[in-house]
Amino acid sequence: MTLSARPGSSRTSPASGKTGFRLPGLSLLQMLVLLFCAAAIGVIWLATLQRTTFERAQAVAAAMRSNANLAIALEQQVARTLKEAEQIAVFARQTYLRDGPRLDLARWAEQRTIRDKAFTILSIVDETGAVVTSTQGASRVNYADRDFFTRQRDNREDTLYLDRPVLGRISGEWRIPMSLRIQRPDGGFGGVVVLSVDPANFATLYGGIRPGPSDMLEIAGLDGALRSRLIGARPTYGLDSGRHPWNLRQATQPEGSFVDDGDSIDGVTRIISYRTMSSYPLMITVGTDYAEVLAPARQRRETYLLLAGGATAALAGLAVLFLFLSLRQRTATEVLEANEALFRATFHQAAMGIARVAPDGRLLEVNEKFCRMLGYEADELLKRTLFDLVDPGDRDGARAFLNGRLTAHFLGPPPEVEKPYRRRDGSLLWVCEALSVVRDAAGLPDFLVAVVQDITARKNLETRLSHDALHDALTGLPNRVMFQDRCARALEAANRHNGLAAVLYLDLDGFKEVNDSHGHAMGDILLQQVARRLEHCVRAGSEDTASRFGGDEFGIVLAGLDDLEGCERVARTILEALARPFDLADDVQVRISASIGAAIYPRHGQDPDALVAHADAAMYAAKHSGKNRFRWEPLPNAPVQRGAAAPRS
Repeated sequence: MTLSARPGSSRTSPASGKTGFRLPGLSLLQMLVLLFCAAAIGVIWLATLQRTTFERAQAVAAAMRSNANLAIALEQQVARTLKEAEQIAVFARQTYLRDGPRLDLARWAEQRTIRDKAFTILSIVDETGAVVTSTQGASRVNYADRDFFTRQRDNREDTLYLDRPVLGRISGEWRIPMSLRIQRPDGGFGGVVVLSVDPANFATLYGGIRPGPSDMLEIAGLDGALRSRLIGARPTYGLDSGRHPWNLRQATQPEGSFVDDGDSIDGVTRIISYRTMSSYPLMITVGTDYAEVLAPARQRRETYLLLAGGATAALAGLAVLFLFLSLRQRTATEVLEANEALFRATFHQAAMGIARVAPDGRLLEVNEKFCRMLGYEADELLKRTLFDLVDPGDRDGARAFLNGRLTAHFLGPPPEVEKPYRRRDGSLLWVCEALSVVRDAAGLPDFLVAVVQDITARKNLETRLSHDALHDALTGLPNRVMFQDRCARALEAANRHNGLAAVLYLDLDGFKEVNDSHGHAMGDILLQQVARRLEHCVRAGSEDTASRFGGDEFGIVLAGLDDLEGCERVARTILEALARPFDLADDVQVRISASIGAAIYPRHGQDPDALVAHADAAMYAAKHSGKNRFRWEPLPNAPVQRGAAAPRS
C-alpha cells in the first residue's frame, strides 16, 4: 500500500533525502487475517472433502452390514423351509418303501395329510421315470430325462436336491422340483420322491420382506442356475442366472460384500452381499440400490459444499469455522437421530420376535412381533424375565443356555435352540431362539439380543407325521410297525421276569358282506367301531396293544401274562363284544363275528414274526372250524408255561 505524506508530516532522511514508509499494525493484522482466512478456507474444504468421503463410505458399509444380516436371516428361513420339504419327502419315501404301489398320494391330498400348501404337489417316480402315484392323480408322464431324476439316480447321497425351474409337462406351468432318492433294500436305485413347487409359493421363502423398487433378493444354485429372484415386486424364474460377479466370487470366497455395476442384469448399480448356505448347495444374494443408499449422503454433501462456498465468499474465518463446526455437530446429531429412527423402525417391523435381555434374564425391550407372538402387551413383558415365559420344569435349562452364551467366546452366528414358550392364554408356542451377546468396551456382557422365530406349525407337522407313521389312518390304532415294536418289548419283559406273553390274530367274519351290501363307506365305519371295542377289551392298566394289520385283520399283544387263562379271557371278551350289533347309520344295523387265533411265548416262538405266523395259522383253523370262535395253535407235548395247565381249543 502507498501512503501519501500529509503536509507537515513528511520525513526526509538525512542521508538519502528519500521519503520513508512503514506498515501500521492494522495492515499487519489484515495480512494475518488473510493468511488465517486462507488457511481456514483450506481446512474447511479439506474437512468437507473428508466428511463427504467418510459419510459415503459409512453409508456403503452400513448397507453391506444390513445386507449381510438380511442374507443370514434369509439363509435361516430357506433352510427351515427346505428342511420341512425334506421331512415331507422322507415320510412319503418311508411310506412308499413300506406299502409300495398301494400308496395313494391322491388320498393324502383329499385327507390333507400334508397341510402346507406350498408342498401339496407330491409324486413318487419309479426307477424308469414313470409316475407311480401323485397327489395330482394318475399320469403317464415320464421324467427319466429330467435333471432332478438323473441327479438322484447317479448320486447315492441321501440329500434333497433343489432343481432349477422347469415347465411342467402336465400343468404347462413353471415349477421348481425338489427331489429325494429312493433306495431299494438291496442298495439299488428305486426312483425318486419329487415335490413340485409353484415359484410363486417358493417366493414365500423371502419371509414377507418387501424390497425397494430396485433392490434384489436372489436364491441360486452353486451351479450358477437361478432358482428365484425378486427385484422390487417383480419375481424372476425359469432363467439361467449366468456368471454374475457374485457367482464368480463365491467359487473362492463363500461369502462377501461388494459394489456391482449391474451390467450383468439390468444396469442398476447395487451394493451386493452374498453367502453360501451350509446345508444345501445354494447361495443367497441381497442387493441394495446404490443410488438410493447414497441419496441422504449426497443431500448432505450439497449442504457441505454450499456452506464451504459461503465461508469462502464471506472470508469470515473464525465465524465460518465456528459455523462449520456447529453444522458438523448438528449434522452428526441428525445422523444419530436418523439411525436411531431407522433402528426403531427395523426393530418394530421385523418379521421375527426380538427382545433385549439383561444378563440376569430381565426383559429390557421387546418389539411388536414378540408381543403378538406371546399375546402380551409390552409393559406386561417388561415386568417379566425370559425364564417366566417357559414352563417351570424348563427354567433350569433356559438359565443354563443363557449362562452358556454369556461365558462363550467364539465368532460366527449364535447357536439356535428349539424350545417351547407359554403364551398368555396358556397355549404352547414353539420357537427357534438365538441369543447374541453385546459386550461393553471392557469386553463384559452388557446385554443380550434374543431373536425368536415361530416354528409351532413345523413342530405340529413333525408330531403329526410321527403319529401317522406308527398308526393306522382309518382307525387310529397302532399299525403293524408299532405292533412289532410293542410285541418285541413284551417278549423282552416276559423273558426278563420269567413270564408269558401272547399274540392274538383276529379276522372279522361277515365283513365282506357288509361292504358288498352297504358300500365301503359303511365298511370303514364298521372297522372304526370294531377298533373302539377292541380298545375296551384289552386289560386295563396293562401294556396290552390292539393294532390293525390291514383290511379286516387285527393283532393284539398281551403282555405280562401269569397263565393261559388270562389270554383266553381276553379272547372270550372280544368274541362277546364283536357279537353285539353295530349301528352304522340311523337305519343300518349289522351283525358280524370274529375268528381268533393265539400263540404263546416262549413255546410258539422267540420273536414277533414267529408268534404272528402261529397265531395266523390258529385263526384260519378257527375260521375253517365254524367261525366265531377262538383257537390255540397246536402246542408240543411239553408244558407251554411255568406251572400252567395245557391250553384248550
